[in-house]
Amino acid sequence: MQITTETTTPYRDLIAGLYTAVDDLDAEGVGSLVTDDVRFRLGNFETLQGRQAVIDANAAFFGTISAMQHTISGIWSDGNTVICSGEVHYTRQDTSSLSVPFATVLALTGSRIADYRVFVDVSPL
Repeated sequence: MQITTETTTPYRDLIAGLYTAVDDLDAEGVGSLVTDDVRFRLGNFETLQGRQAVIDANAAFFGTISAMQHTISGIWSDGNTVICSGEVHYTRQDTSSLSVPFATVLALTGSRIADYRVFVDVSPL
């Protein structure tokens, strides 16, 4: 995980922690950052609800790739909403790679993620 932009948002550390867990393929780490009743949607997949559903979905997705690395080129916030965007580089199980743009929108309750939406096209994977 790399953040390539300067930002004044107070949520830089949250984004860094989230994408460090994601890039480490650490589903439990991702789960530690969300509320018990979090809503989660990745790309065109169905919306999921609940911490365990997020952990299970991330673990399943992580099992389909060898690695990934996010480069975050922008982080913005307004109130309890945080948006970040950049590029994600995937390494497939066969060692081929794919890079695609992404954007994430988070709604927070306190310091935890209550709504987690990732806009990315993972269909080429």
